[in-house]
Amino acid sequence: MSPDAGLETALDQRRRKLDLERQVLAEREIAVQQQAAVLAAAGSRVRMVLSQIEFAQQPAPGIALPVALLGELEQLLRWCEAQVVAQRAHLEALRSEADEARGAVANAHQGVRALELVLEARAAERAEKQRRIEIREADETAARVHAQKVGTR
Repeated sequence: MSPDAGLETALDQRRRKLDLERQVLAEREIAVQQQAAVLAAAGSRVRMVLSQIEFAQQPAPGIALPVALLGELEQLLRWCEAQVVAQRAHLEALRSEADEARGAVANAHQGVRALELVLEARAAERAEKQRRIEIREADETAARVHAQKVGTR
């Protein structure tokens, strides 16, 4: 069993959490993109109604101004503008949720990286310890060989 088995298990758990947080972020970013498209469509409807109002306000010479139509178009415009306001508020809420998800991904990534650094440091420490042991053993072997050569002369 690895001396770092507990840390490796914790690292796996943190990596799974990071993957989950990334998935949540991806879903939130998709929702933001979709809502931005909905907002753009609502803005397009406002522009379309405004152009219809502008066209209705310029009747051909000799034709009466379509007051009833203009009244209906103004009601439709108010409704469309209210939709734009509602869609914009929804988009801002989704952006806020996406920002929170980005923060969660950053925190999860920091947790993963911290454990990776600990494991790397421990592995380096063990490697250095092993290197010192090998050097000491080599020195002892060299000393024994030297002592044998000196003793046989």
